[in-house]
Amino acid sequence: MRITITGSGTAVPSNERYSSGVFVENSGIRSMIDFGYGTLHHLLKLNLTYHDIDRIFFTHNHPDHMCDLVPFLFATRYEADPRTSDLEIVGAPGFGAYFDTLMQAYKRWLVPTTYTLQVTEQDEETREYGGLTVTSKKVEHVVLSRGYRFKDTGGKTLVVSGDTDYCEGMIDLGKEADLMILECSVPDSMKVQGHLTPTECGKLAREANCKKLCLTHFYPVCDLEEVHAACSREYGGELVLAEDLMEFEL
Repeated sequence: MRITITGSGTAVPSNERYSSGVFVENSGIRSMIDFGYGTLHHLLKLNLTYHDIDRIFFTHNHPDHMCDLVPFLFATRYEADPRTSDLEIVGAPGFGAYFDTLMQAYKRWLVPTTYTLQVTEQDEETREYGGLTVTSKKVEHVVLSRGYRFKDTGGKTLVVSGDTDYCEGMIDLGKEADLMILECSVPDSMKVQGHLTPTECGKLAREANCKKLCLTHFYPVCDLEEVHAACSREYGGELVLAEDLMEFEL
């Protein structure tokens, strides 16, 4: 399983950090987890276009986690080079209704004409997706928020939180994970409900006993040296702070 951070930032525009996204390639299947703004341009740097993503998992429906979906779908209709392979979008129960409203807002301009688009709703359950076993659980952010655990056929596991507060759902998802990617929005002194601080990330990772922890989704108020130090006081395993286009191999 090859994993690339396509966006380690937030809703605040940055030249260094695009909004949330994680690219996963496994057994020839290419998936995105979230699709925040800047995703399309970073995919181009990976030599990937609107033809090449097979499946998109959404942790929730906030703009900084999904707004590049609109230009992605619009691009697939380019008459000179239309997408022809099917696309699946996975989200929590209720995501389908939200997606239908989004499509209606743009009238016919996002509706596929040369391929099939399927929206799958997954709640707190486990399903198989082309060589990946995917478990999702509710996390504490908004109603549609879900964290995901991905396990390949060799048993390697990736866990992605999306936006969340400290919660048992994320601890359960992260148990013994080879790599857990947690949002870390603000420093401890600026705690915001629905988001994690460095100390909370460290505590969560320690209780999950994950093998490697990657922190991401940094707002500009974060001092990364302090983030690393605070998290490390709780979590003694391997810790990395995400940067755009950082890669992992499991």
